[in-house]
This record gives sequence, structure tokens and C-alpha cells, in this order.
Amino acid sequence: MTQIKHGFHGQWSIILPFFIVEEMDKNSMMNDLYFHSLGYFPSAKYHYISRPSGSPENILIYCTKGSGWFEFNGKVHGVKENQYIILPACIAHRYGANNSDPWTIFWIHFKGYKSDLFKNEFGKIISIDPENNSRIDERLKLFEEIYNVLSVSHDNNALQYANFGLSYFLGSLLYVKTHRSSKSEDKYGTSLIHLATHYMNENIGNKLKLPDIANYFGYSTSYFYRLFYKNMGIPPMEYFNQLKIQRSCYHLLSSTMKVNQISMRVGFEDPYYYSRLFKKTMGISPARYRVLNKLSDKFTGE
Repeated sequence: MTQIKHGFHGQWSIILPFFIVEEMDKNSMMNDLYFHSLGYFPSAKYHYISRPSGSPENILIYCTKGSGWFEFNGKVHGVKENQYIILPACIAHRYGANNSDPWTIFWIHFKGYKSDLFKNEFGKIISIDPENNSRIDERLKLFEEIYNVLSVSHDNNALQYANFGLSYFLGSLLYVKTHRSSKSEDKYGTSLIHLATHYMNENIGNKLKLPDIANYFGYSTSYFYRLFYKNMGIPPMEYFNQLKIQRSCYHLLSSTMKVNQISMRVGFEDPYYYSRLFKKTMGISPARYRVLNKLSDKFTGE
């Protein structure tokens, strides 16, 4: 039977380097709740994970389409659309997608002393049934925003911003009634920048130039540049390159491809340029990044 941990078409994920996770654990501004990794797996057919010793982190799995299942404390439970589960750290579990109706999931590995807030939810199926005042779209946009922030940078400002977002995201699930009752007029309509960052993510392996992206959205190059920089605080092509570097981090840890193959995979024909850009962005070379983060192979996928 086919079983897949990751590698689904259209997926995206971030795995923070182990030394950054350790720094967050020691930082009083972030160690209440903090990430290890997070991602999005659409229509994840044959998805399957088995951890006989559990995971070092708590795991949130939020199903937005399709269905799946999980085994916890010797019992198997089904999970369907608009339901989530939280599996506690260090306890054996298995989970996977239903082959006939594979789930689409957002997932987070998280730690921190505030994880105890969720202990009453551990191993349970929690439904978030859509209502007139549902804020599901806002919640998923927040998740994507957190991903985008971490894709660009792992400095303290980015990590702290992302962790504040994590707390809000988890709080919107834990206190869903309060979250819905506080809804005001929606000011988070789909914007050009949201569409542009999504377009970049979908074209990581392509050699797009700034005029290509601007023309795709029907804007002049100069206007698109100014608008993107105003909203994101970073030039669009620098942002695009950092997305490519983050995607290459995923390939370094999840595959056996050589560095030059990964360079081509994320749209860089010159592996030496890719290596220089990687070191400038991540502080270490691609090969060193792979070695350091595989010294402790605790993360098995999602």
C-alpha cells in the first residue's frame, strides 16, 4: 500500500532550523508558544505518519476539505472537513488521509509552557461548523501570513511576529465562540499583494523576472515595485529569492538531491550563485545547513 509523508502537489511548509527552535525556547518573549514547523498539504492522497514514540512537539492538524483518520491511545477516529485535532507530545500516534477522499490539512508542530491550555483538547476531534459569523477565511489567511513572514526571515522580529500570530491562530480555535462574536466588518479582502505572494509561491521553480510578475497582474513594473515594497518592506525580487531559499531548505532536509539539483529545482541555473545567496540568507552554506539539521532527525514530515 502506498504511504507518503510529504511531497504533495501544491504543498508548502517551513521547518525551522534546530538552533532557532532552541533559541526560542530560551527566549522569554517567545517560549510560551512557539513553532517547530508548519505547513499546508492539499488533497494529500496516501498521506500517512506513524510515530511509535510520539513527536517531541504537540501537533495540530486542521482539516479543511476531505477526510482522514488518527489513532491515539489505541483507538482510531475519523476526521472530516472543518475539524481539527491536537496530538500531545511524546505519545504514540498514527494518522493519515482517506484514500477515496484525501484530506486537505493545515498543520503545526508547536511547543511552549502554554501548551497546557490545550490539554483538555488533546486527542479529541473538535468541530468548527460554518455559521453566518464564521471567520474561517480570516483564520486561514492568518496562517498564510505567518508562513509568508517566516519564508522571508528568521530574525527575532519575524519570529516574534509569527509567534504572536501562532497564539492568535490557536486561540481562535480554542475559543471559537468568542472569536466569532468579536467579528467586525471584514477589512481583509483579497489584495494584490496577497495574490502576488501566492503567485510567487506557485512559481518557485520558474525564472520569473520583475516585469513578468508585474505584467501578470496588469501593472507597470515601476508601479508594482513601489506597491509591493510599500506593503512588504522588501523589494519583490528579493522576497521571491527568499521564498526560493526557504523552499530549497525543505528539499535539503526532505530529499537526497544534490545541491546543484536543488538549485535547478528552485529556479537557479548557477549553483554557485544559489550557494552564495543561500549563505547570505541563512548564514551557512546549503551543505552545512543539511548536515546541522539532520544531526537530530526528529522531524519526520508533518
